[in-house]
Amino acid sequence: MTGPGRGPQGVYDQIDTPGQQAPPPGSGLIPGAAAAQPPLPPTDYRDLGTGQAKADFAAASANGGWEFDPEAMDKVIKSLEDCLENDFSRAQDHATWLTLIQPPGQEVGSEGYAAAANASGAQYQSFLQSARDYTEAYLTTLRQIRTAYQNQDQAALDALRQIGKTA
Repeated sequence: MTGPGRGPQGVYDQIDTPGQQAPPPGSGLIPGAAAAQPPLPPTDYRDLGTGQAKADFAAASANGGWEFDPEAMDKVIKSLEDCLENDFSRAQDHATWLTLIQPPGQEVGSEGYAAAANASGAQYQSFLQSARDYTEAYLTTLRQIRTAYQNQDQAALDALRQIGKTA
């Protein structure tokens, strides 16, 4: 009998055999460990806003009884314009201050706090820009839809309604 725990020869074989080699870090070969994932490409918020506006229009106009209401569309467009001009602008102004925080003292704790607070402010600014990009793209698409209806551009309207449908 040979093998681990099977007499003196089993012990010798176990000692003389090279041990298992550890898999490379991040390979996913270690039980419970996941392989490192490649980074995702950055999100295109303008593309998301355009796509969502088209999808909303396609869903709204899918039933046969839907009619375009230019006054309602104008109210939505005006609301989004006001949001961009007032709310986003005010938030972006306030966010600027969140990146200008000075440490209250010249020691590790204060400097670490200021660095973390400024990094958080920068992330908030990035979020606001993404939200603004999304909203501007959504608004631009709504304006295109309104123009297509006003010009009775059936081809443009049909193309917008095709969003989300399979061929």
